[in-house]
Amino acid sequence: MRWLIILLMLAGCSGYRFSQQENPLSQYGIQSLSVPMFYNYSNISEASGEFTRETYRLLTGFSGLKLYNGYKSSSDAILIGIIKSPEKMYDSLRPNNLRVAQDKAPNSIGTTRENFYIPGTTDVQLYLQVIVIKKPSEEELSLLKSGIGDQVRTNSKIIFNEVIPLKMQYTREILDNQGTQVNATQNFGAQRKTIRTMAEQAAVTVRDMIFYAF
Repeated sequence: MRWLIILLMLAGCSGYRFSQQENPLSQYGIQSLSVPMFYNYSNISEASGEFTRETYRLLTGFSGLKLYNGYKSSSDAILIGIIKSPEKMYDSLRPNNLRVAQDKAPNSIGTTRENFYIPGTTDVQLYLQVIVIKKPSEEELSLLKSGIGDQVRTNSKIIFNEVIPLKMQYTREILDNQGTQVNATQNFGAQRKTIRTMAEQAAVTVRDMIFYAF
């Protein structure tokens, strides 16, 4: 969290631009970095690929840092990404702004039924834990991926271990004269687009946090 505060302060400085992109990990002897597929411990199944791809893409902006897409044992360090969410699906995808369904789709639902409500928006809540560790052992990987992994302090091998909270909202659709399958498909598409945007924003935060941290 401390790096998030620093990042916001720097981003708010007048005239500030992210321009220097030399490898910030070189002072730790890290010239190559493996970026395997992020672990998805959340209850949103499609998150892993988006977050891995966007983070890898932005880290290519550091000159002098060789990236491996996937785990390579010969790399100097590995970046571990762990996507988490609240335990209950309701807290991960929280419905908001309830509206009367009959008002939005009178032809599909009819006007004689008792009123029932549908959400107008959905809040998506995720967390991304990012770890940079040099030559990890199986025991170290197991510890970092465990429920207490975010409490492990940095040391000579664990260069970076931070958790980024992520929250975004999308608008749900209800299309009159369309079947429930069409509406479900539309809303699933909106959710996937939101996850993609969250992944893009998280990748920017990861890149900037690593840059400012070192």
